[in-house]
Amino acid sequence: MKTPRFLAAALLCLPLAAGAQAPLPPTAKVPANHPPMGASPHAKAAPSPWAELADYAITVKVPPRGDSGTWKIRTFADPADVLVDMDTPGTKGRTKGSILLVGGAGLAAKGFTPERGFEVDSLDAAIVNLKVLTKLLDAVAPAGPASVKGKQAVSATEAKAPIVAETPSANARFNAPWSIKGTVERVDAATISFRLELETPGGEKAGERVRWQFSGTASGTPTGRALDESMSLAGWATYALGNSKPTKAQSHSVLRFRATPLPGPFATLKDLRAALKQGQ
Repeated sequence: MKTPRFLAAALLCLPLAAGAQAPLPPTAKVPANHPPMGASPHAKAAPSPWAELADYAITVKVPPRGDSGTWKIRTFADPADVLVDMDTPGTKGRTKGSILLVGGAGLAAKGFTPERGFEVDSLDAAIVNLKVLTKLLDAVAPAGPASVKGKQAVSATEAKAPIVAETPSANARFNAPWSIKGTVERVDAATISFRLELETPGGEKAGERVRWQFSGTASGTPTGRALDESMSLAGWATYALGNSKPTKAQSHSVLRFRATPLPGPFATLKDLRAALKQGQ
């Protein structure tokens, strides 16, 4: 399974860039045109009440230097549509822009130019962070958003089981023993804020521990919500998602995602959907 180059370069989120963390096994038997996060940002995870919300604003501060990235993630009734606005550190300053998953079959990017061959990395980074956040909230408030009344101090510890989050093309793993402390707060009827610090084994020295900080809000419901088909795609670069052919060193059941630039331009989201449907 590929570790996103974006994450490794920016040290964003996660032990994806930390050598002390063990890699996950490669994903096998992924069907053609399978979206890079398994359709839904919460796909393949056990049902979680924290995965039933629609809008997530997540800021992650990463050890050891405290670099931080922010993602605003919008989900819809169709789980194969996802919109992400991001502001993250990169190899050449910060990367600011938006990336849109369309029907699990296409991508559109605006405000930045995805690196060739790594177009799905920015989306993977957002979804892996969201999956990690969901697991952290499950650990400290397993009854879900409805259980949060006012401002609450929360904590959780685990001695054996790691925290694992993955898409078919990226993964993150926080080894045990880990601990979480922080707060969750009811902002209004639809919104929960959170400030969580995750402490895990890490660093260059044996026995050293490191801390990641997750803060932001989670709100709303995707029920009945859809992307506007008349949404203008002026200024958006568009790509079709597919699977690259395995190399001789790979099993035929191991697939890696590729994004092929589309000729475009497309005036609206409806036009892009039509082109993606024709290409299937």
